Amino acid sequence: MRGAGSGPARGRPFVVAVGALRRRPGSRLEVAVEGVLSDHDLRVTNSWVPDGAAVGFSGTLESAIGGVTVSGTVRSQWEGTCRRCLDTAKGELDIRVRELCVDDPDPELGYGVGSEWLDLEPILHDSVILELPLAPLCLEACRGLCPQCGANRNREACSCEVPADPRWAALVDLVSEGPQVGQATGTSKGSDDGRPEEEDV
Repeated sequence: MRGAGSGPARGRPFVVAVGALRRRPGSRLEVAVEGVLSDHDLRVTNSWVPDGAAVGFSGTLESAIGGVTVSGTVRSQWEGTCRRCLDTAKGELDIRVRELCVDDPDPELGYGVGSEWLDLEPILHDSVILELPLAPLCLEACRGLCPQCGANRNREACSCEVPADPRWAALVDLVSEGPQVGQATGTSKGSDDGRPEEEDV
């Protein structure tokens, strides 16, 4: 059962005593915990939590019938590969969570709570995994790599020219030839406003 801690133990900073809380429905307990998650490969495709980085939670536990409601904020550092320039991207997750931990949860989707202890680690683990960026940026204004020479345009300039799009080649040729279609071969007499002048009778 995820979250139903069996008791305090060395290296388990996310286990919280909830025995007294559970005996008083409606009561609340303010908690703040921090530590390294036991899953040391906390990552998605292009970002991850650095090895040894602490994940923290601060918030409120509230006793409910059949369980405990957990609400608060999860914080964690993350690193990744910038999708534009491939340099290291870094940031901080600041995640609002609200979960109900129950006595008999779904073994795959729910969070459990014991009569005396609650392990917050599964909630922290899932919230971080869901919020890690799939396509991180080192900077919002990252200029990326030059597609011609590969230079990182955040750090250096290059003299490469953007190649012409071959889909516009026909139009470029037409413009360079100048106007031809519909040109008049002679002149006609007319007034200044474009209307033909009337002949004298």
